[in-house]
Amino acid sequence: MFDALARVESELPALLRRDGWHSMHITYHPPEVERLWRQWGDLRINLHRIMPTAASTEVLFHPHPWPSIIKLLSGRYRMTVGHGPGVAAPPVAMRLELAPGSVYEMGEPDGWHAVAPLGEPSLSLMLTGKPWDRAMPAADHPPQGPLSAERAERLLSDFRALYGESGAAH
Repeated sequence: MFDALARVESELPALLRRDGWHSMHITYHPPEVERLWRQWGDLRINLHRIMPTAASTEVLFHPHPWPSIIKLLSGRYRMTVGHGPGVAAPPVAMRLELAPGSVYEMGEPDGWHAVAPLGEPSLSLMLTGKPWDRAMPAADHPPQGPLSAERAERLLSDFRALYGESGAAH
C-alpha cells in the first residue's frame, strides 16, 4: 500500500478541490474523530482529525475491518498495538509515539491498535482497501452522523494547506 499512498498524495491537491467528499463525525468512543472520505478506484481515501482526550480516558482499542495505511501529517500520538483473532481485545504488544511524517501499514486482519493524540489534534491520511472477512467487535453505539458543513470545510481547508499544489505534505 506504500505505492498507493504515494500516488494518492500526488493526486490529493486536485482531489481536495473537487466535490464528492463524504463525512462522518465519530463520537461513540474516545477519541473523537472528524472524517472525510471518498472512493479512489478500489481504495478509499480518508482524511482524519483526531481529538486529544483527557489523560485518564481509555481510547478505542480496535482491529480494522480492511487493510490500511496511515500517514500522520500533524500533531503527535501515542499508538497502542496488539495482535489477536476474534472480537476480544488481545494483549498489548507495544506502545509507540508517532510524529508527523510517520507512516504505518495495518496489513493483517488480526492487528489491533488505538491512537491517542498528545496535546493537540492530529491530522492523518488513511487509505483503506476492500474489507476482510473478519469478525468485528459488536457495535453498541448509534449510527454516526455527518460533520457539520463548517467542520467539513475546515478539515478540507487544513488538508489543502498541508498539501498545497505540490502533492507532498509539508
